[in-house]
Amino acid sequence: MRNLFGNVAKDFSKYRGGYPKKFYNKLQEEYGIALPNQKVLDIATSNGLVATDLANKGCYVTGLDNSPELLDEAENKNSTRLKIDYVLGDVTKLPFNDETFDFITAVHCWKVLPTEQASSEALRVLKEGGKFVIAQFDQLNMGDNIVSETKKLVSNYNSKCNQLNNFGFYPQWIEEVYKVGFSNIETFTFDITTIFTHDEWRGRMRTSTEIGGSLSMEEVLLFDNDLESLLKSNFSGSMLEIPHRMFSIVCEK
Repeated sequence: MRNLFGNVAKDFSKYRGGYPKKFYNKLQEEYGIALPNQKVLDIATSNGLVATDLANKGCYVTGLDNSPELLDEAENKNSTRLKIDYVLGDVTKLPFNDETFDFITAVHCWKVLPTEQASSEALRVLKEGGKFVIAQFDQLNMGDNIVSETKKLVSNYNSKCNQLNNFGFYPQWIEEVYKVGFSNIETFTFDITTIFTHDEWRGRMRTSTEIGGSLSMEEVLLFDNDLESLLKSNFSGSMLEIPHRMFSIVCEK
């Protein structure tokens, strides 16, 4: 599959924050994964947010992505030399032997991947009894909040935005992983509010699939200028409260 985010790779490191501690706590406490010395593959690792979090928990991590620019950012972030091996590769043809990993993560990436091929490959390289985690961390439209107003602007630049899931639930993914052979499928979800400055929100939107992952650099900059104007005119406060929903699927080989 093509490299979607190479033109905004620098923004990923600056404006993409990590995921809630509650997410990792549930993986550890309820599913027995993300534990020290486990061998994990993080597919579509991007700039290594999840890879870093898992390595900090003592896991041996391989982070795979098809963007050399994002992998460069991930390597640069790893100044403490955590146990992470970053690999350039395609999720549809994972460059690993069968039954290599104790568990596999795919966080905030499943929307843009060829899911049937990716989940089949995940099944192949996962050890018997290993877990596969798919998770999505979506911003939520609520009335006329900043998320809904930003989406209106996004739709001016990318009409496919109007086809997106606005509720943060993805039951169709459950059927997909079941079809390729995963079992013991469970889901969990929770909502959380994250605080952004205006600059952070603009940077986060530049790295979204609908903007940085779809548009030319010139179009990204035009969108960013319009978003800056929207924030100044409609959201004058220095801090923005952005509601999010974490939706996760945990399944087993």
